[in-house]
Amino acid sequence: MLNDDQVTRALRAANPRANLAAPSRDVWPSIVERTNRSPRWSLADWSAAAIVVVALLLFPKWFWFLAYHL
Repeated sequence: MLNDDQVTRALRAANPRANLAAPSRDVWPSIVERTNRSPRWSLADWSAAAIVVVALLLFPKWFWFLAYHL
């Protein structure tokens, strides 16, 4: 069985200290810019919408099931 000192040493060896240097640039302006942009549809959004449309065309009775869960 391992004692606390051995576990502590093993954890410190597995997880080296983080580099506490200053960041290379300020990221806050890019975050503000990104939140001010209007949202865009990604390929995943278009794919999910297409799958729902195709599924409803193939199985029209699923409309009420989908409407209930939205």
